[in-house]
Amino acid sequence: MPAKACKDYCLEGRLIGHKNAINCLTISNNGSLLASGGSDGMRIWDLKRRLQLPSPRQNMGLQNPVDPVTCACWITRQEAQQGEGIEDFDAKVSRRIGTGKEIMCITYDHAGDDTRIATGTRDRRVQVWSFDFKGPLIPVFSIELNSTILRTINFNRTASRNLLVFGMYDGEVHALRGTDGVIIATNNAGPLIGHASVDNAQTLFLIDNVTNGFSLHRLDDAVCIRSYNTNPIKTDAGVIYVFDKNEGTLKQVLKHADKARVQTVTTYDGTHHSMIVGATSQNDAEPVISIWSRQRENLETARPPLGKVVKNFVRGIVQLAIAIALLAYVSHVCVTMNTSISFESLGNIWRNLARPRDPTNEDIRTWVEQYIEHREETIIISNENKLPTRRGKIASNMEMEHGESQTVILLGM
Repeated sequence: MPAKACKDYCLEGRLIGHKNAINCLTISNNGSLLASGGSDGMRIWDLKRRLQLPSPRQNMGLQNPVDPVTCACWITRQEAQQGEGIEDFDAKVSRRIGTGKEIMCITYDHAGDDTRIATGTRDRRVQVWSFDFKGPLIPVFSIELNSTILRTINFNRTASRNLLVFGMYDGEVHALRGTDGVIIATNNAGPLIGHASVDNAQTLFLIDNVTNGFSLHRLDDAVCIRSYNTNPIKTDAGVIYVFDKNEGTLKQVLKHADKARVQTVTTYDGTHHSMIVGATSQNDAEPVISIWSRQRENLETARPPLGKVVKNFVRGIVQLAIAIALLAYVSHVCVTMNTSISFESLGNIWRNLARPRDPTNEDIRTWVEQYIEHREETIIISNENKLPTRRGKIASNMEMEHGESQTVILLGM
C-alpha cells in the first residue's frame, strides 16, 4: 500500500466460535460478511455487528475432522454485489470432485450471465465448471498437470478467461487456456510458493517465498521486482506484518496471539476503509479470528467531485440570467416612467440569489416584492408630483436548475 494512504491499523475486535483449527478466511465483495472454514465446518459472520450468523446447512456425510474446509471464496452475481443483510444460506451443490483429494484452491469469474468456478486439488488436477446459481455444476474442462501441485489459482479477467496456476513445490506459474486448459505459457517465480496473491489490476503478484519472507513479481514474466524480508523477525509469535509496497519497509506489526501461529490472512479494500483479518490454525490454542481496520485517506477529497462543479456552474449561469433579465425589465420600466434605477435594491436581490441553497419560487417572489416596495418608496420621495398611474402583472416561465418549470410573477409599476 502507498505510504501516503497509510494510517495505522487498529484492532476492531475478535470473533470466537470455531472449536477447531481455522484454515481459510474470505470477505464478501461489499465487506459486510466474513466466511471462515476449518475442521468444524464453515462459519458466516456479520462484520458490522461482529456476530456469527446461522451456519450454512452442509452435508453431514462430508463434514468430519479428517476432511476439513480448506479453502473458500464468495461467488457473487453482479446484480447482488452491493446487497446488504444477506443472512440466509443454503447448499446449492454438495459433491466430491476429482479423486477426492484435498482442495488446495478455489476461485470464480463472472462475465455476463456466465459464472465459472475453478478448483485445484492436491492430485495436480485443475477443474473448471459453469454455474448458474440454480442447478448442478456443468463441466467446462478438467486437466491433470505433470508435476505441479497447485497452491493458488486465478482467472485472467479478460474475454479469454484464461487461468493462472501457481505451483507449490516447483515455483512455476502456468497460464492455461480458458477453453480447454492447455498450457500456453510458463514462468518460474522461485523454488517454492507458500501462497500467492494477484493484484486487482492483474499486473503483479505477491508470493510467500518460504525462504526469507515475501516477494513481489511482474505477472507477465514472473520477474521479482521487490522483496519484503521477514527472516530476521519471522517467528511463530502470532503476528501479521504490514509493509509499504513501493519502499519495502515495515510499517506495522499486528499482534494476533501470544503463542498460536497466524495461518491464514485475508484483506478487504473499500472506498472508506480497509480491513485485515487473521486466524489461528493450531488445535492446541483457542481458535480466534482477529479484525483490524484503518480509514483510507481519499486523495480526491481535497477537490470537489466533477458533478458538484458542474452543478455550481449551472447554478451560477441561472443566477446570472435571472439578474440580467430582472435588470433589463427594471431598466425598461424606469425609462418608461422617466425615473432612476436603485442599484442598492438590485444588489440585495443578487445577494439573496447567491445564497448556497437553491432559491424557491416563494423566495424569488418575496425578493421581487421587496425590490418593488423599495422602488415605490424611491419614486414617492424623488417624484412627489409623479404618482403611478397603472399597475401591471408580468408572468414569465424560467427553467430552474433541476429542470422544473417555475413561474415568477414580477409586479411592475
